[in-house]
Amino acid sequence: MKIAFLGPAYPIRGGIAQFIAILAEKLSKKRNQVRIFSFKKQYPKFLFPGKEQLDKSEKTISIEIQPVLTPYNPMTWIPTFLKIKNWKPGILILKYWIPFFAPAFGCVIFLLKLFTKTRVIYLIDNIEFHEKWILGNFLTKFALRKADKLITLSDSVFNDAKRLFPKKNIVSGFHPPYSCYNFQKYDKQKAKGELKLEENTVILFFGYIKPYKGLDILLEAFPLILKAIPNSHLLIVGEIYGSAEKYDELIRKNDLLKDITFVRDFVADGEIEKYFKAADVLALPYKQATQSGVAQIGYDFGLGAVATPTGGLPEMVIHQKTGIVAKSTSCEDFAEAIIDYFELDKVKLEKSIKKENKKYSWDGFAELIH
Repeated sequence: MKIAFLGPAYPIRGGIAQFIAILAEKLSKKRNQVRIFSFKKQYPKFLFPGKEQLDKSEKTISIEIQPVLTPYNPMTWIPTFLKIKNWKPGILILKYWIPFFAPAFGCVIFLLKLFTKTRVIYLIDNIEFHEKWILGNFLTKFALRKADKLITLSDSVFNDAKRLFPKKNIVSGFHPPYSCYNFQKYDKQKAKGELKLEENTVILFFGYIKPYKGLDILLEAFPLILKAIPNSHLLIVGEIYGSAEKYDELIRKNDLLKDITFVRDFVADGEIEKYFKAADVLALPYKQATQSGVAQIGYDFGLGAVATPTGGLPEMVIHQKTGIVAKSTSCEDFAEAIIDYFELDKVKLEKSIKKENKKYSWDGFAELIH
């Protein structure tokens, strides 16, 4: 079968592009002909809060990528439809994560459903969004209304989707572990050595730093963690969206400078392994969440997590099996959860993570596409 994707792909960077690439390759291995109709550009510069939208590494991807769509330029919408139509896919797959893309996606899908028999499947990250969007529900309905099937990546998003589309074909799926960052360049000892953290218990916060991800909660919790685990070290890795002033002030206020390594840049794929293998626990102090791709990177490295009890995180972080779920989003409860994590049996923890990785495999996820 011909299967098309519409969404970001290399050299556009980020977790959405990575997800699409992995799934496309999995479907290709199942004797499907797969093509990604990608973005020429993803966001206008004035709306993008980060430094760089492109991945400068030299990746090799086996799937054909055709950049066609600039979501904020309506002049590209009809040409995108025509290129997809002319390729004649049986299925078109899209990821949906914010309403910014709704007008473009909705227009392309409307035309496809009008002139072709292509089935449209959405993979839904969010229905309720981390940032407030004017007309968010209206835009989401416009984007998704013509879809034949919605696959959500967590039960919490499934419930949100059911409220918005009570009569649609909606499947509660899952977020598979990212299995593309372990290049076997490091073991734990080498990774810690390169970061000069050999003697430390390393708590990792990884990924884009946005207000809803709760880095401030972790920074407020860290002095309490240090009292219980004096050799602990906070490794923060990720590009800051917006101002760093709030985080820098918390570090100064709590006199944490010597106990924190702060890497404030987007990390290329080849460097991700080092940080996860140096870590002893992954911190997810999110104030809002539907699921977490970062958690799934950690699980692929056998790294357990501590999470707040928000959104879909308790589905991903199984309390006292693959990590600890804090009692609340308070800094006191998050500190207590980190401390409790190190009381878990490491052998049982690793076995539970391996079991979950098999349960939520990419092959299993690919079976949902039909």
